[in-house]
Amino acid sequence: MLRRPAGAGVRRLVLLSARVWAELGEEHLATERAVQASGLEWTVLRPTWFAQNFTELDFIASPLAGPGELRLPTGEGREAFVDLADLADVAAAALTEDGHAGRVYVLSGPRSLSFGDAVAEIARASGRPLRFVPVTEDEYRADLAAAGHPDAVADELIVLLRHIREERGATVTDGVREALGRPARDFAEYVARTGFGTLREPVS
Repeated sequence: MLRRPAGAGVRRLVLLSARVWAELGEEHLATERAVQASGLEWTVLRPTWFAQNFTELDFIASPLAGPGELRLPTGEGREAFVDLADLADVAAAALTEDGHAGRVYVLSGPRSLSFGDAVAEIARASGRPLRFVPVTEDEYRADLAAAGHPDAVADELIVLLRHIREERGATVTDGVREALGRPARDFAEYVARTGFGTLREPVS
């Protein structure tokens, strides 16, 4: 897979991985290992969950834009949500600037938030009474089944959300500063920039 770019004169590779894969075990890092063995200048990006998941990931965004109630089995677990704008800036720097080869950047936002915290910030910005409701994994699986999602999707989501409930992604890292020389954008900046105008009225 990686012989073709090398043969075409490609010098640098930047891989979008995820912090969760490294924390779940070596078996999830096969692609990272292939990139690192490519012989090219490589950089690996391991971000936390994206702040933009609240507007772009259907199982989070749709409940907020619709009934205004987000039900997840994450409890009070926190995640240091990273802004995709920071991820894009780091990727661009790694592709176009020297000094990033052989680096693994673990990227997070500057503070950890529970889903309840994040929904409360979005509610204030949107002017809607949005709610986060913690549920059990069995309740969440039933919710997904009622929405028509197959068991395989439920299995994957529950593993990822359990990772948050256990606060395995709550640690704030300095990867954005290491790569760019500036602090990471705060979740509040993402909320203010987004505006959440589409959440001001429930979707009928």
